[in-house]
Amino acid sequence: MSIASIIREKPEFEGQKDPNVQLVAASVARGLDDKQLRIMKTMQRVKSAYLPTRNDQLSDIPFTRMKRAIAGMDQETFAVAIFAESGVGKSTHVLQRLQDDVAFEPIPDGYGNFLHPVLYIEAPQKASVTDLGETMLQAMGYPIASRKSENQIIKDVRRFLKRRGTRVVIIDEFQHVLDAPKIKGATHVADAIKNLLQGDRSWPIFIVLVGLPEIKEIQLRDPKDQMLRRVDDFPLVDLTLKDDDKMIAELILELVVNRAGLRMSKKVVVDFIERLLWGCHFRFGMVMKLIYHAIEDALENDDKVLSGQHWEEGYRRLVNGGYDADENVMAAGVEWRKIYRPINRKGAFGPLSRKSAK
Repeated sequence: MSIASIIREKPEFEGQKDPNVQLVAASVARGLDDKQLRIMKTMQRVKSAYLPTRNDQLSDIPFTRMKRAIAGMDQETFAVAIFAESGVGKSTHVLQRLQDDVAFEPIPDGYGNFLHPVLYIEAPQKASVTDLGETMLQAMGYPIASRKSENQIIKDVRRFLKRRGTRVVIIDEFQHVLDAPKIKGATHVADAIKNLLQGDRSWPIFIVLVGLPEIKEIQLRDPKDQMLRRVDDFPLVDLTLKDDDKMIAELILELVVNRAGLRMSKKVVVDFIERLLWGCHFRFGMVMKLIYHAIEDALENDDKVLSGQHWEEGYRRLVNGGYDADENVMAAGVEWRKIYRPINRKGAFGPLSRKSAK
């Protein structure tokens, strides 16, 4: 099966239908010449491609269990934690699933309105229970009354979830809960999640927590251990050279040739795919960014062939590094495996360090 046959289109930018977003975009576009407009449209085609990976198969398991429970009107609910390091592509993965799964489409209620089986939010920084509740209400389009207590906000969330027809709540960037104020911190938020699951037996709610591996601490901090028993862990996996080298090679050709209209140079650096994966910490989201940067560099320089210099610039831009070839995974000599840059929890690369290859 070819890569092109399984690639899907990503969801639109969340604010794309906002009239103000459209107005500003149209105004800014007036400052672009014909070349820049062509690059813009080409990069839109390149970035709109979504390639399913093993992680899609892994997350099929919990989402299918939820769908069976909801379709069978089962009263028992559970929470799921989907986690991986920064740069793996967690958010892109979840948003793609919401677009592609017919089970999560809005449902006409027969009165000109729609029910929405899923609510997706991103946890705000240093998220308290009140912060999470207000974010949920805002995402559902309901006004937030000032000076409401935490308990009242949670009651409002339950009521509006039922009114909206929502059975699955997805909370992305859930690690922000770990940065909550110490007085009522992560354990308190964990208790609130439990209460949301258990709050209304006539309208049971399923919770999907998405974030960094540290979100498991949310469960472990619950002294009653109830959260631990109610959460199923589904860690997403990194790429491997053995299993994914062919897929990445085919993906590069699809994006470079079919989407960007460029040609791949026949001269590629030794161990090209391995260098690409190594430099990106074997994280799929990082690999995609490097590919985007390389393609964009070729387009900006009016080059029809994507060559080594574009991959070198793509890596330099990804890690915000310098121009020394010995510090660039895509340009260095035989000891390129000693080039290592750590990635922090926000997905930013750190300074260069030398290490022995594993």
